Amino acid sequence: MLKKDIWLRNYQRGGWSPGSKHQKHMTLNPSLFLYRFPGPHGPGPYTMKYWWTLGCFPTGLDSPFRLKEFLATYKQQHVPIEVEEWLNCFLNDPLQELTAAVEELLDQLENCTVAERTKGYVAHEPSVVHLSNSLKKIERQLGVRIPPIGVRAALAGEKSYSKLMDDLYNYKEAIATNGSTPHRRFARISFEEMDSIEHRIAPSKVDTVSNDVGSAVGSFVSVPEKTADDELKLIRLLTTFAEGCASKRKFDDSFFLLSGSLAFAHDNACRSIVHSNISIAALLDGRFKEAEFHGREAALLSSNNKGAESSSGTAYRLWATAVAYQDDFNSSLSIIDDALSLHPNNQELESLRQKILSLKESSGRMSPLLRGKRCHLKSQQDRALIEGCGRAFDNEFDLIKFKNKLYPAKMDPSTNEMGSVFRRVGDLGGFISSSRSIEIL
Repeated sequence: MLKKDIWLRNYQRGGWSPGSKHQKHMTLNPSLFLYRFPGPHGPGPYTMKYWWTLGCFPTGLDSPFRLKEFLATYKQQHVPIEVEEWLNCFLNDPLQELTAAVEELLDQLENCTVAERTKGYVAHEPSVVHLSNSLKKIERQLGVRIPPIGVRAALAGEKSYSKLMDDLYNYKEAIATNGSTPHRRFARISFEEMDSIEHRIAPSKVDTVSNDVGSAVGSFVSVPEKTADDELKLIRLLTTFAEGCASKRKFDDSFFLLSGSLAFAHDNACRSIVHSNISIAALLDGRFKEAEFHGREAALLSSNNKGAESSSGTAYRLWATAVAYQDDFNSSLSIIDDALSLHPNNQELESLRQKILSLKESSGRMSPLLRGKRCHLKSQQDRALIEGCGRAFDNEFDLIKFKNKLYPAKMDPSTNEMGSVFRRVGDLGGFISSSRSIEIL
């Protein structure tokens, strides 16, 4: 019935592959000792630890494919002159490319179908996919991002469409006349940064240049201290796109687009107006700290500027409103008092003061811990859904949730905070992949 004498003729119990279960013995299955290798179901978190820190799996058998990092660092300094000359055949003149892209966009917008006015149902908005190519070229040349929703919104209404066409045409004319000042500024900065010995001009090599040649070259090469005409036109164009984003209730896109346009403003009057616009977008997006900062900048810049009384009052109102939204009513009232000392008969400042006084009375004595905790706006609620975390709701870990709550945090390769396995290793000076400030071990 039951066999008494069972003896086994060898030591091997499982399959022969290195990842399989059960007993093997070196005499039967002599193999390389693999310290931690990716098993039959792919690499787990312990082997991935080595992938992120050591750079490969500890066996050294699987070589990681790091072509992008290689190309980013390899031979950046020494390129043969023949290769440089060959590459020049493929490089476009930035100004030509920008002008061509603006003209192409203008042509496409002229032939674009405007949204029909409808009654009783929602209008079908025209697509902007066919504009993406020229928009990408403009974005690449100017270093800004133009959200497609802003373009769609600008095409949706008759007024906004005609305004967009006018702004784009004016910008095209400005760069045709004066060239692109942002490009000249960038070229000037990179020229000043180039201080290597082989590029330095020895004093003995410099010949005297005639005044005519000097003034002609200087008028083109030296960049104006104030905001140039084409930069003003560009800021207007970007503001039109930002208005489109705001009309579609995409206030975050509007905020980032206006923040990008700040790089093109170079004098106090222009910068104060751009800061005011950014402050409005930040207020609508529920970013009250940013709104306070930009409102304050606008107020200070416009108070330095003698001819900007009206914009100064607006800037102070924005600043005070942003502070009041953070439930700091005393500071808000003191800001308005300062503004009223500069603009005594401003009715809008007076009415804002009355509103903030009534709000202060209605809120009573608020605990300092509760200040700024209320979600006033829809955009704040949307952002809380995307970024926030709560009792049964957590956006912190997009790794798998285990029964052991510390496991995902411990194995998360993006941090080496306390409790993480990556604290043991330190960082090996790889590529900077985030803006998070970390403790230096």
